[in-house]
Parts: sequence; structure tokens; C-alpha cells
Amino acid sequence: MTVKNIQEVNEAVIILRHFIDLSARLLPILYKLDKIAAPTETDIRDKNRILEVFQSYNFETQTSNLLLESNVLELIKQCYLEIQNNEVSSAKEDSFLAFLEEYNRLKNNWRIIENN
Repeated sequence: MTVKNIQEVNEAVIILRHFIDLSARLLPILYKLDKIAAPTETDIRDKNRILEVFQSYNFETQTSNLLLESNVLELIKQCYLEIQNNEVSSAKEDSFLAFLEEYNRLKNNWRIIENN
């Protein structure tokens, strides 16, 4: 592997981590907005804006498997698609909790790596 290849992989990991961190901030908000029984116009607008963020990202879910040995991108995609498609609540909750668990695992791994 050349230096250029290593730099490209490192950049890809940085971009991926940024997207995962962004998702960790937006998915909980989206999840809460989706649970509101009588959403206001602002709630609906906010929910649609967050969904647009996820729809605007074109990513291969296998990327996180390759770079991070994690299915986190698949979990992110599953969460926002279930909310977008108004899936059954228990399925949404399971996906959301699975994402949070994997995100926390990755964060702990990143902390360990950064501390070394």
C-alpha cells in the first residue's frame, strides 16, 4: 500500500466518522419527532429536513464493514428508512437501539485508539 493509498483510506475514515457522529446527533431527534402524536408544522418541517439530510448522502453500507468492521451504515440507513416509511414502532425502536449500541461501541474503540 502506497502512502497515497493510506492517506485516501484515512480521509475516508474521517469522513465516515463525521457522518456517523452527525447521525448520532440527528437520529435521536428524528426518532423523537416521529413519536409525537400530534406534530406541529415545525415538527413536521424539522423531521423532513432531517430526512433530507440522510437522503442527500449517497453511501454504500458496505463501506463501514470494510473500513470499520461495523455494520453501522446499514443501521443508520435502516433507522431513517423505517421512520421515513412509517414502519411499525417496535421495529423502529429495535433499529434505533441497535444503532445507538453500535455507535457507543465505535466511540469507545475510537477513544482507545486516540489514547494510544
